[in-house]
Amino acid sequence: MSAESVSSSTAALPEPVRGPTRRFTGRDNRGGRSVILSQPGGYSAEILFYGAQVISWKNEHEQELLFLSKQAVYRPPHPIRGGIPICFPKFFDEEFLEKHGFARTEVWILTRDTAFPPPPPDHAYVEFHLDHKPDDFQDWPNHKFELRLRVILGPTGDLTTMTTRVKNVNTNGEPFTFKFAYHSYFSVSNIRATRIEGLHGLDYRDYLDHDQFTEEADLDRAYLKTPDEICIRDIELRRTITIYKDDSLPDIVVWNPWEDAASLIADFGDEEYKEMICVEAAALENEITLNPNEEWIGTQCLSAEEF
Repeated sequence: MSAESVSSSTAALPEPVRGPTRRFTGRDNRGGRSVILSQPGGYSAEILFYGAQVISWKNEHEQELLFLSKQAVYRPPHPIRGGIPICFPKFFDEEFLEKHGFARTEVWILTRDTAFPPPPPDHAYVEFHLDHKPDDFQDWPNHKFELRLRVILGPTGDLTTMTTRVKNVNTNGEPFTFKFAYHSYFSVSNIRATRIEGLHGLDYRDYLDHDQFTEEADLDRAYLKTPDEICIRDIELRRTITIYKDDSLPDIVVWNPWEDAASLIADFGDEEYKEMICVEAAALENEITLNPNEEWIGTQCLSAEEF
């Protein structure tokens, strides 16, 4: 075979097909061990074992779509300020320190959830499992439960599925009740140039007892019986993040501390309120009750696109 033939044959070989990847970081990573899901187009997501918390979601330009405070504390048992904490089994309980529950401050384990088939091969995914609570959590009896999370990063960068399964595995016949929220912190260029679409005219519970929302005051509202699609429109970046959720998550919480409240939060920069908005798919207004062997499933999907 001539040199020309060898060269020609080598040049004709097709490039290897790149697919999604999943890699693990070590304990010296911020927040400890994590899983990084990646797609060939540059999309990625990072999920900590601590709290099974998504702390990064990037688009094809490697721009961060989630907010993570520069003042965030990564030492247990402190919750991490930003990303997508999971609130379970409580939410906004002022009587107890852990007012958003214990799921976000426990270390989860990697698992394989055989109850659902694996996603298509062009999707990167990871699954976590939690079945214990801290001994000092006062406001939930010693129930036995299973809490499972699946996070999927699609080929076009969507967090195509964040699915949580909660199961009552009590052996004493006792039911239990809980609340749940994906406490999602989104990055925005300017809070004053950010619009949330899909909530106008809906009933809401105002945790701050404001008569109305103005652009110069903190906001903490739970909107009730919301549509399955909510959009966060960033006017300056010309970018829309869309939350798709199922009927198991009927409520949407919107939170921004604004200037005065931001200065009172130890793990939050005084000016960071300008760069974030929390829009949280949740089940809050009506607690969920599960009898033994019953389970509840709550799913949200996130996508981002320019306009």
